[in-house]
Amino acid sequence: MNSAQLIELTKELIDRATHFDLAYVKQAYADKLLIIKVDEQGAVDTMNKEQLVSFIRENQEANAEPISSTTEYHYAICEEKMGMVVITRELVFDGKLNRKFFTVIWEYLDGRWQIVKESAVVRN
Repeated sequence: MNSAQLIELTKELIDRATHFDLAYVKQAYADKLLIIKVDEQGAVDTMNKEQLVSFIRENQEANAEPISSTTEYHYAICEEKMGMVVITRELVFDGKLNRKFFTVIWEYLDGRWQIVKESAVVRN
C-alpha cells in the first residue's frame, strides 16, 4: 500500500461510513479502535468500536440523512503495515457547521487494512 492508495481507502471509508454502511464499518475499524475527540474548550471525549457501531446502527435504522463527506486531504504516509492520513472534514451537527481536523491511523491486521486510532480536533 502506498500513500495514494491509503487516501483512496480513506475516501471509501468516508463515503460508506457517512452513509451508515454498518457491515463496512464493522470490518473497516479494528476491534482495538480508539477515537479521541477534542472540542472547542479542549474537553476530550473517547469512543470505542462498540460505541461507533451503535452510532452507525442507530442512524441506519432511523434512515438518517448521510453525513457530509466534504473532505480536504492534507497528508498521507504508509510504511509497511501502518499508515496515517491527515484530513479536514466539514460536518453539520444540530444545524451548525463544524470543521474538524482528523488524523486516521490505519494498520494491516488479519489480512486487511483497518483503522486502529482516530483523533478529531475542532478547526475554525
